Amino acid sequence: MGKYCLYSDTPNNAPCIVIKTDKYSYLNDFLSGDKKHSKDYSIPVKIECLVNESGKPSAIKNKCINCMFCIFGCTGNKIILLSEIQPGEFCTDLTSVQRQELEDKLLSCLFQGKFIKLQSVPFSQIKVKYKTFDDFTSVDETGNIAVWAVNAMKYISRSLEPRISLEVGLKIQSMDRGGRLDISLLNTKEGYLFLAETKVTFDAMITENRYISQLLAYETEIQKICTQDLKRCKFLIIGGQESDLLPQQHSDCTSKVGNRAAGFYEDLRKNGFFFISANALLALGLMKMFVSSEKYNLENLHDIINCKKYLGLLSSGLICNNGDVVPY
Repeated sequence: MGKYCLYSDTPNNAPCIVIKTDKYSYLNDFLSGDKKHSKDYSIPVKIECLVNESGKPSAIKNKCINCMFCIFGCTGNKIILLSEIQPGEFCTDLTSVQRQELEDKLLSCLFQGKFIKLQSVPFSQIKVKYKTFDDFTSVDETGNIAVWAVNAMKYISRSLEPRISLEVGLKIQSMDRGGRLDISLLNTKEGYLFLAETKVTFDAMITENRYISQLLAYETEIQKICTQDLKRCKFLIIGGQESDLLPQQHSDCTSKVGNRAAGFYEDLRKNGFFFISANALLALGLMKMFVSSEKYNLENLHDIINCKKYLGLLSSGLICNNGDVVPY
């Protein structure tokens, strides 16, 4: 850690490396704050993408997949983001010139019609676990995308210390077994509750064919538990290739075979579901950090998620009910 980092004496607990989540038995326990215990998770340790150099972390470029876990976790925003959207030097302040360059770049490329472009690990690195961020989010739902996404949501929230948890239990009377909410985040100060169901890829979600029954059953139980004054929303977070998530009529859609995209969007419209791609969540974090924290935050998505005008959010923009992709 850097000389003035709050975690210089306990680097293994630094939020750029680990995220601490509390464990709750059920949703009513989560809402009341009745936790069982805490557990630490670390994406950098799993990817093996950080090394200690001169007493502070440094990204290993040949292993870094640009997931921004470290950048979103750093409490002092003291990790340089390079123009290639890659983490640079740790424990350092950006200059005003660097910040302006990033703002200009991100404003022109995120949520403006094109997908975010992240650097990939060179193919020569045969032993590297993941070559791209898409590869990482495409496998291990509970160990990869859920852990990464709760860290991103925590950063994107307006709350400085939102209550977060993974796999919060739900007692579902209509099903033979109970359910688990993959990600739960509560902004206790403003009264916002965000519940997310994670899926590794579009293909895996469609093949499994459980997301409709899951979200509908969850909603029934959530209504019984949550008070009327709690501003809440639930949504899907989907990893993998973003082009799979485009509407059927979009020229770049890669899930047209078998009308899978058309069927998915019909389900969204019929049931009032909303989805966010993992790449869009990453882009939101970057926009909050370097462009506008007032516009790009989780709480501002509440009305968008709950209205019928929009169906999803990709790093290229908002998906309208009619299938159009518009800037966000």
